[in-house]
Amino acid sequence: MGKGTRSERELANLLWDNSFAVMRSPASGSGRKHPQPDILASDADRVVGIEVKSTSRDKVYIPEEEVEELEEFCKRFGCEALIGVRFDRLGWIFSRPEDCERTEKSYKVTRKTKGVNLIKEQES
Repeated sequence: MGKGTRSERELANLLWDNSFAVMRSPASGSGRKHPQPDILASDADRVVGIEVKSTSRDKVYIPEEEVEELEEFCKRFGCEALIGVRFDRLGWIFSRPEDCERTEKSYKVTRKTKGVNLIKEQES
């Protein structure tokens, strides 16, 4: 099992433990005809589509196309688009695409990127 799959499963379990209903979309980015998030989750207050990344570094770059596909899915589904990054030795940060730094062809999330509270243990 790859690091990405492990992170998706970890997040799905964490969200479930925090009162979310969760669906994980295996192989969400591998040549499917229609875009879909890695995780789709809902609790009594919100519905979120999450693109999941994991890194041992202090930043991660998400290709612009992946973020655009996430936003398109979430717009059609009527949910909030979030990028969830698991930083080794820090934990999870959940950011809206508009809060991420833009580079020429990607979105950059760092340990200091503005985050949203999604889970009880989460500090942003």
